[in-house]
Amino acid sequence: MNADNSNQPFQPSASIRVIRGKFLPTPSLMKTQRSLRAALAAVVLATVAPAQTPEPTDAAALNQLSIERLQQKNTKEAVEFAEKAVKADPARPDYYSQLGIALSQRMGEVNFMQMPIISGKLKKAFEKSVALDPNHVAGLIGLARFYAGAPEIAGGSLEKAAEFATRVQALNPFLGALELGRINERGEKFAEALAQFEAAAQLKPDQAGPQFACGRMLVRLGRKNAARARFEAALKLNPALESAKKALAELDQPAG
Repeated sequence: MNADNSNQPFQPSASIRVIRGKFLPTPSLMKTQRSLRAALAAVVLATVAPAQTPEPTDAAALNQLSIERLQQKNTKEAVEFAEKAVKADPARPDYYSQLGIALSQRMGEVNFMQMPIISGKLKKAFEKSVALDPNHVAGLIGLARFYAGAPEIAGGSLEKAAEFATRVQALNPFLGALELGRINERGEKFAEALAQFEAAAQLKPDQAGPQFACGRMLVRLGRKNAARARFEAALKLNPALESAKKALAELDQPAG
């Protein structure tokens, strides 16, 4: 039969010492407690603060990061990475074009006072890409769109835009036709724009975009039945094309 130990004096464990009637942890127990606190802190940091990876210095990696940031709609970082890419490798025309594209996207997010600064930077970026490679399509398209979109006071010119678009057309007939169509549309030359969009549609009949563009020009020319056929053709190629659905709905609205 076991003896009753309830009246025996308390014997502290090896990890506790008694000083003047107080139970205090031994150095070994204190060390264990510190280790536990450090481990807990490490777990918390790993949970709330993800590990920071060093920023790459390789130009190709920086350019890729710029492309990814644009896809994530983070235009500020897209511009920053593109600027670092051209600095790391100033001989690549595609890096300058990516900088121009990032700046063009950034333009819509800044205030009116900053727009001229960004506009000048994107123009220089596209000019540099074409200076490095006169047949660099992305740079030529960038310049065509700059001159087509910029106001006259800021150097805009539909004539210059058409010159660059014509150079694109010589290298890539499909893309060139689309650019010339947009330029003519901006100049309200809807018949000429329609001709260019029809040329693009013939070059790539599986693309919904040119069919939709033809429909828009036909609406402008008052040919609503023909426009309807183009919008329906675009939807047949791409049933999710919301702009074509909206255009058809607008055609069905009574004139008022």
